[in-house]
Amino acid sequence: MGIEGLKSSALADSIGVNRATISHILSGRNKPSIDFFQKLLSTYPDLNSNWLITGIGYMSTKNETQDVKVSKKIGKVVVFYDDNSFEEVGE
Repeated sequence: MGIEGLKSSALADSIGVNRATISHILSGRNKPSIDFFQKLLSTYPDLNSNWLITGIGYMSTKNETQDVKVSKKIGKVVVFYDDNSFEEVGE
């Protein structure tokens, strides 16, 4: 929405969903459906579906070198041992 300069109501109108759908997704009340992703990706074909779902990679499939690459970092790892004990490694 930020890149396109759209408000949530304009995004809803552009992809053909109810405005409340966008509001509920943005607030965390609902998760986006497959139908929502299909409408979003058909309206914005340069949007990278992998980035949209996972947050990893480039936002756009076009001009990837101009996008900021987003990746997740490992915060900590939990190691479970045979004796049912565990150890946290990392932050």
